[in-house]
Amino acid sequence: MTPDQARLLEQAATSGAINLWRALLPLKSVTTVLQTGAHPDDETSALLARLSLGDGMRVAFACAVRGEGGQNAIGTEAGPVLGVLRTAEMARAADMLGIELYWLNEAYDGAIVDFGFSKSGEETFERWGHDRLLERLVRVIRTVKPDIVLPTFLDIPGQHGHHRAVTIATEEAFFAAADPDMFPEHLADGLTVWQAQKYYLPAWSGAGGSYDDEEPPPPTTVEVEAGGYDAMFGATYTQIGQWSRAYHQTQGMGRWVDEKPHAIPLHRKQSLINDPDGERGVLGGLPGRLRDLADGLPGPAAAAVERADEAIDEAFAAYPDGTRIAPRLADALSNVRSSLDDIAGSQDHTAHAGRLEQKAHQLTNALVQASGLVARAEGPDQPLAPGEPGQMSVHLFNGGGRSVRLDQARAIVPDGWSAGDPAGPATIDSQGHEIALDFAVPTDVDPIHPYRFGHAASAPTDPVRARLDLIVDGTALQVDIAARQPVWVTPAVSVSLPRAKTVRPLNAMQEPVALLVEARSTVDRPVDALLRPTVPEGWSIDPPSATVHLAGRGSNETVAFSLTQLQPVAAAITVPISMTIDGTSTPARTVRKIDHPHIRSQVMVTDAGFDLAVVDVAIDRDLEIGVVEGGSDSVADWIELLGPRVTRLSADDLTTGDLDRFDTIIVGIMAYGTRPDLHEAGERLKQWVKDGGNLVTQYNRPWDRWDPDKTPPRRLEVGQPSLRWRVTDQNAAVTMLEPGDPLLTTPNQIGPADWEGWHKERGLYFAKSWDAAYGPLLSMADPGEEPHLGSLLTARIGRGRHTHVCLILHHQMNHLVPGAFRLMANLLTPPDKA
Repeated sequence: MTPDQARLLEQAATSGAINLWRALLPLKSVTTVLQTGAHPDDETSALLARLSLGDGMRVAFACAVRGEGGQNAIGTEAGPVLGVLRTAEMARAADMLGIELYWLNEAYDGAIVDFGFSKSGEETFERWGHDRLLERLVRVIRTVKPDIVLPTFLDIPGQHGHHRAVTIATEEAFFAAADPDMFPEHLADGLTVWQAQKYYLPAWSGAGGSYDDEEPPPPTTVEVEAGGYDAMFGATYTQIGQWSRAYHQTQGMGRWVDEKPHAIPLHRKQSLINDPDGERGVLGGLPGRLRDLADGLPGPAAAAVERADEAIDEAFAAYPDGTRIAPRLADALSNVRSSLDDIAGSQDHTAHAGRLEQKAHQLTNALVQASGLVARAEGPDQPLAPGEPGQMSVHLFNGGGRSVRLDQARAIVPDGWSAGDPAGPATIDSQGHEIALDFAVPTDVDPIHPYRFGHAASAPTDPVRARLDLIVDGTALQVDIAARQPVWVTPAVSVSLPRAKTVRPLNAMQEPVALLVEARSTVDRPVDALLRPTVPEGWSIDPPSATVHLAGRGSNETVAFSLTQLQPVAAAITVPISMTIDGTSTPARTVRKIDHPHIRSQVMVTDAGFDLAVVDVAIDRDLEIGVVEGGSDSVADWIELLGPRVTRLSADDLTTGDLDRFDTIIVGIMAYGTRPDLHEAGERLKQWVKDGGNLVTQYNRPWDRWDPDKTPPRRLEVGQPSLRWRVTDQNAAVTMLEPGDPLLTTPNQIGPADWEGWHKERGLYFAKSWDAAYGPLLSMADPGEEPHLGSLLTARIGRGRHTHVCLILHHQMNHLVPGAFRLMANLLTPPDKA
């Protein structure tokens, strides 16, 4: 699909009437709701859809981590790269719901990071820091100023420890945000204390495919009906919630649901409202409409908000006629501004002032929509380098017949950048108007970090954006517009390696290691760059440096360096290699674009580097290995680096190809959920095993179409909920139940050292029950739990063997854990070659 085709399809899917309706919705309410969660996809989408798109409440979601420790159902992005991808997914999901988005982690290696599955809030606090998490939640509350706060999950045994920690800290922050002695640095930053009025918990069980709540949920205080049908959207709020969840594609989210009632139960745990009628819904005792603020305002200001609310009612009554809606919105905005002027500087009305400022912003957005003004911005086609000029093109078109005048347009840029002269004034009519806004990037600027892009509903906060000062039918408006794709800053030369990590068997170290480094230009002008690798003591690099000559953008040159050990390596080690550029200590940088159809494109810039793992691993390099990739791991690459010949099996290979040429076939993680051909070839694979084949299946989830009775050669059931069938302590003791089994001895003798240095966890989706043909080889457990036996099972089937491994070997190899390579070599070795 070409860029123009993508834009056309995006435009075709957009309804002007729906956009106007979305802009009007927030005018119905002055209530703000904040939900907190640990991960992207934790939000209660159906509930937030109802509150935002049904009731018009201002809704925000505060997310602790970026999801970098999770799984990936659509690709091999992992770690910080996955975090960037999931952040972009969360932004699109929030757009669908019309909600604001806040993050508690702003760095790839930040303290509040997704370190993998946790079974307790205490363990999570040990990693994140209790006070750090509390401070960041308090900052969000003081920024958003919510009336209602609710976490996504309960703090009970059986829940994810990340969820439990966020819930614990959220309730503490509910009160701490109102205490001026708590985090007074916030006040120095211009924030003010804030006391939310209600704190709700979910009154439903979080048990399911992953979790196993050990205690019942609290009693229901109030229900929010998400199954109501919204004729404007042609769907229920539950269905709209699924529209949003479909953007969480890395997590396999988004499922079809039919129209039906869906009451979401909530438990009110804290309330500072004296509501004599009891709980009359989440809004009970809170101001709902703009006119509800009148009682707390002085006379002229009260009258103004009442007139504004009447005008808003008239605007809704005029929908979808923008020509009738626009003057009502202008009247409402004028009255809101008048009320703000009346209470300006009053310490007694700060809460109302915040609500009125929000309403002025919402009215501005709605008035632009109602006026028929089209405002669209495009940034540079390519990332900019330090010192380069840039330009944002703004297209304005008046399709509503209103009087629209541009007072001025200017580029909003980060501190230290320079912006050109503003454009304007101009009359905007149906002939359209084009504006070019110039800016320049400083020579000493750092790349723009993808986490620096804020996200507030209908208020773009990109670091580079256009600001328009407009006069619509005599009403002055200020509107910010973000470019369709972000403006990025990258170094002039991107330095990368085919692999940032590699492995070499210890017995193959007599040969130098080839290090291929690609330099690629990101600028239009010619550029030369001097590349100099830095290696640790005991190693040499040849040549010591190299100069590349790049003609212009996209041109590239590959330099072959040779890494040689000066002294024999006697044990497994990791050799880190860094890279500097242009004869200075400045690190060379790698530019990576993350682009999927369902997200806004992202660009990551990281220090270029290379890690070589020298591992004492024995493996028969003449083995023929077939790999069924599920798209979520890089096991095939690692096996190739160990030496055997690898064939990545296609659907034709599986269903009609010659399988007898393979010594071993290994199935990727979650592949049964992404490869229908695996099921088509199921009986064929079973026969191949009976005839002497060596089949290795890595973990698959129950919902990956894993049928315990049909998928494996003999019955094997995957346990669920997954929290009960995993070991999250990466240092958990491992007992070898059958230390003499070939899988633990041949060609590598597996011992205690092979379980050291593991990352994230031992394994997950362990087997729960299995046919007597299978034998468990390992036992392990998290602290305080009974041992699991289902992490590594093996069975002789006919003349062949099937081994099911639930250890996260793919992840450990990505982190160059020696034991993972040694165990993988054993798994790949057929019984007849052991």
